[in-house]
Parts: sequence; structure tokens; C-alpha cells
Amino acid sequence: MHKGVILLVKANDKEDAISKVNDFMEPYGEGDVWDWYKIGGRWNNNLAPKDRLDQWNKKAQDLLKTEEKGWISQKDVDDNQQTLQDMWEELGLKGKNPYCNHYKLSSEGNEYDVIPLSECVETVKEWLRDIEKEEKELFEKMVEERKKEEAGNKSSMSGYYAGLYKDIKYDNFCFESNVYDITEQIGEKIPEDISGYFAVMVDMHN
Repeated sequence: MHKGVILLVKANDKEDAISKVNDFMEPYGEGDVWDWYKIGGRWNNNLAPKDRLDQWNKKAQDLLKTEEKGWISQKDVDDNQQTLQDMWEELGLKGKNPYCNHYKLSSEGNEYDVIPLSECVETVKEWLRDIEKEEKELFEKMVEERKKEEAGNKSSMSGYYAGLYKDIKYDNFCFESNVYDITEQIGEKIPEDISGYFAVMVDMHN
């Protein structure tokens, strides 16, 4: 299963941000949080300028979707790759378009996968989870499952929900994280002072 997460990090430049992200991710490997990750990946260019990205997405959908077929095939993408790239560049956007073969991108991802937080803060805000709401819901599920367990239900998921609840309660980085500040070790929160911060789009698999 693939999961996108935006890591926030205070860094001197793009290279420093990538280095710090790799150092941060390393201890969470071998199935702890991820068994494979890549900067950008399936979420490449998600942090591109929002207004132009939205324009490109609409054009791409209009080009590739039809009324008869409400989905986009890889063949459609491959056959129209040059047109998709032309539309991307016509909007003044850099690098490869989001529908490019992300497996062929460098270890640094696509053009907009590691950028100053100030350039994409509105997009990052849209990724934030409602922690207070989730914490309450998980606690209720945990209690409900615990009651089932006490009643003899051996398939109770109280332990599973307890783990999710703990991750939220203690700001743990986990597979459910959407946004995580690796400098301050805080989840789902944008720092008050974003100067010097970079946003790094990461595709995790577990």
C-alpha cells in the first residue's frame, strides 16, 4: 500500500533537506513504518503552484477521460505523454508533468517535490489531519473493542486502535501521518515561523 506524507524540515537548501529527510526516515524502515519510500513517487509535483497545478489537472482530465470511460489507463497516459508535457510547460511549470513515469525520476524526485514551505503552505494545510477529531474517534473505538474483548470476542481490535491512538497522542511518526515536522518532531502542525523550512513530498510503501 502506498501512502503520501509531507515532511517539514528546517534546512539550508534542497540538498540539506533531502539529506535530513533520509536520515530521519532510515530508522523507520524494515516494515516499522515503511518497507520502501521515494521522494515524490506517486505524489510527485503535488507541491507545485496550486493554481497552475489545478489548471493542468483539469486539462489532463479533459484530455484523457471520456464519457464512455470514466477512468484513465496507463496506455492513455503513455500515448499522450508529449501533449501532457506540453500543457505542463505552457503553464510555465518546470520539470516533468505529474503523469510522467515516476520510477524514472531521480532520487531527488520531480521539480516541485522538495521546495521551500513558503511556496506551498496552502497545499500543506489541506493535507493536515484533524487530530482532535481522530483522537476522540479512536478512543471511542478502543473502548468499544475493549468491551468486546472482555465479553469474550477473540477478534477484538482494541490493540490496533490503541496503537493508532498512542501515535496521535504522542506525536509519533507513523504510516498514517499526513504532515510531520521532523525538526520539531510534531505531527499535523505547521510551524508558526516557516522561515528556513522546506516541504518534502514522500511516497511510502508498507
